[in-house]
Amino acid sequence: MPQNRRPVPKEQKRKELLAAAAELFVVEGYDAASVSRIARAAGVTTNTLYWYFRDKDELLVAAAEVFLRALLTEHATKADEPLAEQLAWLVEQLRPIRHLVVTVHARIALSTAIAEWHSGFHETVEELFERQLPGEIPASARAQEAAAATFALEGAVIHDLDPTTTRQLCRSVAERLQQATQVAGRSVSD
Repeated sequence: MPQNRRPVPKEQKRKELLAAAAELFVVEGYDAASVSRIARAAGVTTNTLYWYFRDKDELLVAAAEVFLRALLTEHATKADEPLAEQLAWLVEQLRPIRHLVVTVHARIALSTAIAEWHSGFHETVEELFERQLPGEIPASARAQEAAAATFALEGAVIHDLDPTTTRQLCRSVAERLQQATQVAGRSVSD
């Protein structure tokens, strides 16, 4: 007689599903990782997966959020390094999941959930850069400079720049931020 499985707490099952999805998204890519394949990898039926996640895009958002949180936690150990090195480090961390970054951008117009997550990603990363700018830079200039740094970071990942070009880009972005700081300092003292 078959034994009944013991119940798994909802949050634990959700984490198992998310881990299976994240692994398949990274290894096989978003398009190749079907919902039924993800469910099988997690040891559940497709219907069970839909109890936890509305659709595949919601799974992608949840996986992207896990990656982002881990990245931010690890970045905290780099926060004292020069900004150019931080930028280059971030690009190198995102490079292995480049295809997921590209997928997020490709699906922004197709999925409200992905578009909202992407906006939140930009806000988070821009805030990360803004915190490193001196206080004398006006708020509007701070936001613009942080946005430029974030777009440069994303562009380096999406376009899969080689390491040398990535380092050059990161140095240029850091120099631009330094120049913004110097311009703001002169404006304040005038």
